[in-house]
Amino acid sequence: MSYITAIGTAVPENCFSQEMLSSFYMNSTNDEIFKRKIKIVAGKTGISKRYSVLKDFDGESADFELFSKTSSVEPGLTERMKLYKKNATQLSLAAIQKIDNIETLKKEITHIITVTCTGLFAPGLDIELIRELDLNPETERSSINFMGCNAAIIALKSADSICRSLPNANVLIVCTELCTIHFQKKFNDDYILSNLIFGDGAAAVMMTSQPKQTHNLKRVQVNRFNSMILHNGYRDMAWQLSETGFIMNLTSYVPGLIKENILPMLDKIGLIPSQIEHWAIHPGGKKIVDDFAAALSLNKSLLTETYDVLKNYGNMSSPTVLFVLKKVLEKAESAKVGERLFAAAFGPGLSIETMQLQYV
Repeated sequence: MSYITAIGTAVPENCFSQEMLSSFYMNSTNDEIFKRKIKIVAGKTGISKRYSVLKDFDGESADFELFSKTSSVEPGLTERMKLYKKNATQLSLAAIQKIDNIETLKKEITHIITVTCTGLFAPGLDIELIRELDLNPETERSSINFMGCNAAIIALKSADSICRSLPNANVLIVCTELCTIHFQKKFNDDYILSNLIFGDGAAAVMMTSQPKQTHNLKRVQVNRFNSMILHNGYRDMAWQLSETGFIMNLTSYVPGLIKENILPMLDKIGLIPSQIEHWAIHPGGKKIVDDFAAALSLNKSLLTETYDVLKNYGNMSSPTVLFVLKKVLEKAESAKVGERLFAAAFGPGLSIETMQLQYV
């Protein structure tokens, strides 16, 4: 079997209110229509603050690393990737260090899986973490790159396969995204939405083939994974490389596509929403979460942790669902053996990845 035994999360030091971030965005154009659109959309996101490795979004700061307040020239891909390499390893380590007793646990790590869609370099994040953590140089490693917001569940699925095939497996999964380095001074509907919801963050998870009780998490077993690709949403969420960074396509049709398809997906796998006690849903955006709850006739109180993460961090892409899962697991003091937990995240394609867990 496989078990989630620890989750650590981290965000950069730079915290910005949604008002400050939207003001920075509005100040990058003289078009009053765009300014008004930005202000309206920002007010509907359900986000109060986000984090960034950059200080640039501080309206009072004269210092900037990427986004000059006086230049309309977009930074190039090279500049953005330099910042990714500079910051990704340290933010990853910060999340790993939040795992209780990591200095002892790291001696038992047999595999490491790194996840990111916001930057690449080689030797990659996997090797950097093995070096920085002084892990066994024979630690097996793999990377899941450029798969978007649901990549954490894809990584957990890979770790689950490892744990089920090896009796003493201890897999460290690290999801790190620096979304804000891809801010673009563009004003089409896709970019107004994406510039106003994404933030930076990292999450680290330990998955083991043997149950291990920790003081702050009840014992939880991974039972099943399911996937679905919605081909009619192929162009509604996408992520492309360009000379000026990564270009996002994120249309307003995404929530409706999820709403129309999530209940049929659960029906097909024999899952009855009323039989699930705990929910960890990726907050891709407020409308996505609202429509998810409506589609399954869920009381929004069951998604409190999802709304909280959205409010306090925004959408950080792959680590976001793990921030939610951590909150759900930590608040489950009264959870009974046998109670079930359902996690879901949504990514390019349009794709849905789900995971079912159970307290044991």
